[in-house]
Amino acid sequence: MTLSTSVTGAVLYRDLCVQQVEARYPGIEPRSDWELLYLAEKKIKGSVEEVYATLEEEYIEDIKSCGFEECEDMVAQSLALRIEPTGWKPPPKELNKYIHIRPIPDTKYSIRLFPGSISAAEYCMDFVDSTSGEPVNSPFKFELWGVPDPDTPWLSMPITMRMRSIENARGIKQEDILPGHEKFILRDGLTCVLIRPGKPKIQFTVPVRKLPGQPEQPQAAQEVVVLDFPKVID
Repeated sequence: MTLSTSVTGAVLYRDLCVQQVEARYPGIEPRSDWELLYLAEKKIKGSVEEVYATLEEEYIEDIKSCGFEECEDMVAQSLALRIEPTGWKPPPKELNKYIHIRPIPDTKYSIRLFPGSISAAEYCMDFVDSTSGEPVNSPFKFELWGVPDPDTPWLSMPITMRMRSIENARGIKQEDILPGHEKFILRDGLTCVLIRPGKPKIQFTVPVRKLPGQPEQPQAAQEVVVLDFPKVID
């Protein structure tokens, strides 16, 4: 199961729980919303029968502790939440105004940008097979750098930073990353440079999203005259 993201990078917590349970407990089907939430948030060891037995015991304890109705209400409220889990990948080949794919010259791969948490101004990047759209881990030797705005570097912090995948940053060795799971966390508006040995550099700038539901400015504030000076002079 893949999660469809929006401008905010938010997903329904129920969908996230379903994905986590499918990955963590193959062959086990939650029999209720309570079990879905419990399995997504807890790790139970044992056979299928042992897992179901543990669920029944824990459910009885929960009902004793808070009562049936209150327990059911808390579960329903939790599963109805929308959260911003940066790094959850959209389905292959899905495109919208927030998901963008661009081919990398002289390869069979593309760079994909997709939204993460808008609250943290996080945008995500991964590599995908240009034909199938399936995500892949680092497909060739490269370095990815975040750089100042190339048009006006003097207006931004003069910092150049090498970008590493979430997995590498967490200490996971490249060969141990699950196939297709590798991703990079960038920031809205960040300019990046992809460097490959013996190949031209590839430069791109991450889109900037406007916060949804942002109140409209007063009419007086909208009356702005824009003078059309050239932005860049060759």
